[in-house]
Amino acid sequence: MPDEFVKYSSTTVSRTNVPNHFIPPFNHFRPHRLSFFIEDLWFRKQCYNKKFNIIHSAYYNLSEACYQQISKGVPHIITVHDLIHELHDDIDKRIVDFRRNIIENSAAIIAVSENTKKDLINFHKSVNPERIHVIHHGINLPHIEDRMKIKKGDENNFLLHVGHREGYKNFKILLPIIKELSRSENIVLKVVGPERTEEEEKEIKKYGISDNIEFLPKVSNEELKFLYLNSLALIYPSLYEGFGIPLIEAMAHGSIPIAFRTSSIPEVLGDAGIVLEKNEFMKLVFIIKDLINRADYRLKIKTASRKRAEFFSIKKNIKKTLEVYNRVLNIEV
Repeated sequence: MPDEFVKYSSTTVSRTNVPNHFIPPFNHFRPHRLSFFIEDLWFRKQCYNKKFNIIHSAYYNLSEACYQQISKGVPHIITVHDLIHELHDDIDKRIVDFRRNIIENSAAIIAVSENTKKDLINFHKSVNPERIHVIHHGINLPHIEDRMKIKKGDENNFLLHVGHREGYKNFKILLPIIKELSRSENIVLKVVGPERTEEEEKEIKKYGISDNIEFLPKVSNEELKFLYLNSLALIYPSLYEGFGIPLIEAMAHGSIPIAFRTSSIPEVLGDAGIVLEKNEFMKLVFIIKDLINRADYRLKIKTASRKRAEFFSIKKNIKKTLEVYNRVLNIEV
């Protein structure tokens, strides 16, 4: 953001190194209710001394101090990442009405994809589409020199899965695919995310693939870059995504994303990566075998994926976010 931009967070769960970003002077702690209460007191104190131009929330859990600022006329912008709970869970009507009220009364809505905008319009029909601005997520794109600094490992045929695995993330469909691949290939699936569950452990043993799956619950950013760079492909079997940040992380760092044609995924991947129909499980086996055995095929898709990643720069995200801020505040630039 510009040097004159100052950000105050009403609550936080981690430290920050962002310039001009002020947060409660202590780490979030348990019990959550007490921590949020004290954080709210800290933010209320800031409200006494500062004049805020915008309240920008990334979810619906605004603090009481934020509500007070909004009631005084400070415009509220909300970023909507997805409608996974509204579309796929048995969500309480009171929660739906609560969220709709926040969306309807916001000065502007940022959707992280065209698909999220479409879901918003279809689900909350009272929302004016003209107030919804699509701003894709962005990342700091690595220069080729940066990628060269990441140590290249030995040629290993390992696949990568990054993120949560429950429900709509559809992780369980990878188990029979790994089983089938293991019949003819020396393949390992490395799983970055939460610790494996007891249910996952039972399923993995049932398929007899304990030696073919490695869980990595604690991975640093540098280690994740190494995994992207050295993996054969990122397998992303999710059935619904508002965006899917691992897809652009993978493309930017040289991994081939493989995903299903659903929700925002085709929008994010464009002509890059490999996109399958939701029922093409066995086709995935043949594609992975092709990636293992055909270096020319791998290089072609990696090149297209790296080019596609350039579309999602953090600079573009910042520029478009500032445009929304200026539009809400009626500032000509």
